[in-house]
Amino acid sequence: MSRFKDAADAFANLCETIAKLRDPVDGCPWDLQQTHASLRRYMIEEAYEAARVMAGADKDLNDSRELCEELGDVLLQVVLNAQVAADRKGFQIADVIKSIDAKMRRRHPHVFGSDEARQARDMSSIKSNWAAIKTEEKKKKGADARDDGFFGGIEGYPATIEAYEIGKRAAKIKFDWNSPAEVLAKLLSEVDEMKDEWEKGDRTALMAELGDVYFSLAQFSRHIGVDPEVIALDGNRKFLARFAEVEAIAKRRGVKIQDTDQATLESLWEEAKRS
Repeated sequence: MSRFKDAADAFANLCETIAKLRDPVDGCPWDLQQTHASLRRYMIEEAYEAARVMAGADKDLNDSRELCEELGDVLLQVVLNAQVAADRKGFQIADVIKSIDAKMRRRHPHVFGSDEARQARDMSSIKSNWAAIKTEEKKKKGADARDDGFFGGIEGYPATIEAYEIGKRAAKIKFDWNSPAEVLAKLLSEVDEMKDEWEKGDRTALMAELGDVYFSLAQFSRHIGVDPEVIALDGNRKFLARFAEVEAIAKRRGVKIQDTDQATLESLWEEAKRS
């Protein structure tokens, strides 16, 4: 008996549940209205929720339990999108599973390949093999693949991740800065240009320059070896944690945050930083 039998049974039950929700007669009106396009925002939101909890799941058992729930929400989006496709006579959920299973086995010859292939287990070989297999997969798609140019298919990520991926791909053809120092200089230059447009009062130009700042910041993150999306999320968490301390201090003193003036909030903020 497979050690994943419970998982297979539970997954089959989930698929039955989603199919029932999409039943044309007895299903849920909301679920029946959904399309891949309308579900896109929920896929992004649920993935972000899971990523948020993942930050602490290795250390905190409560976060680990919450992650279990959040991963269920992500799985829901996968199954629901597959059911939408099936209702349109497209692919089935089994096709999704078989496709990713085959891809994982194909891209891990050091685990599933021949005796000779399984000898190449050093990280350098694994990465080079992965890249070569991906390239071969793209070739096999051939004429069926849409020609969107060198950066085709890169759109659709959250903005900072997309900027990071653009930079990574550009680096493959050496269309990149040579060092973090060069990227930092470019970033500071873009900040100066943004400041100039802000002082001129040209909002359209200001927005364009602000976009350049964000893009350059993502490239600087890439060059120093950090994920800009993770860093941005960590910055948010840092602010929220510190403001929670501001609220705690205010509560101890009987101060209502909503009724507090800016100077007092700044003072509480500095106190929270010191603590």
